[in-house]
Amino acid sequence: MRIPIGVVVLSVVLLVAAFLSSIPTRAETEEACRRALDNTSTATNRPEICQDVSADTYRTFLLMYDLREEGLD
Repeated sequence: MRIPIGVVVLSVVLLVAAFLSSIPTRAETEEACRRALDNTSTATNRPEICQDVSADTYRTFLLMYDLREEGLD
């Protein structure tokens, strides 16, 4: 049984595209981090989803969270 090379190439391209589309974007990761913050989140105690967020961005999110909790948003 012979499989045309075009079918194999198309299958590989579709698999690569599916893999790449499942990787979250930076904006999606940052939004998930913002939603994961709670009153136990600190500069050293980050939620798991926030591990890939830069330190400056994470500090900004913590400040925004604190301001929201104080009703100053």
